[in-house]
Amino acid sequence: MQIDSENIINNARNGDKEAFGKLVLQHQQYAFNLAFRIVCNEDDAKDIVQDSFIKIWKNMKLYHTKIKFTTWMYKIVSNTAIDQLRLNKKMDMVNIDDYKERYRQNSVNTPETLLSNRETGQLISLYADTLSEKQRLVFVLRDLQGLKSSEVEGILALPETTVKSNLYHARKAIGEKLHKILSYERSIR
Repeated sequence: MQIDSENIINNARNGDKEAFGKLVLQHQQYAFNLAFRIVCNEDDAKDIVQDSFIKIWKNMKLYHTKIKFTTWMYKIVSNTAIDQLRLNKKMDMVNIDDYKERYRQNSVNTPETLLSNRETGQLISLYADTLSEKQRLVFVLRDLQGLKSSEVEGILALPETTVKSNLYHARKAIGEKLHKILSYERSIR
């Protein structure tokens, strides 16, 4: 499988559109998941994926096989998503009090056993949107996309200490907000 993947990448680097199409098919869902988690908007995420693969195609000859293709791709998708955020000025902060009411309304008819993991995951994604740009990117890549810290460092071109610091602060901020929601939930029971 590794050799087949390397052949596809090498063929795409040499201008083979069919090989590039295979790369797109292999990686478009991962690219979409990353873009969506950064911008929190499905239409924007689709546009970001499309723009990213256009950039990847135009720059395939610049890809160095010494790094993983997915790391290179994630860097392009992340940068394109950041550009989209800046363009749209989508750094709107969520008012936690407004969300508490929506959370309570949405969970009234849900059995408690189904509530836990799914809604906690949704809360984490929502709160990731309230982080600073750098914290959000580190958190999304590391904790939501499951990349290794070394990959995050490569994608964002940040030193290890900066990645660790941003991840720590992101986790702390999200944990504090989750704690507030869980405390609120317990108080209304």
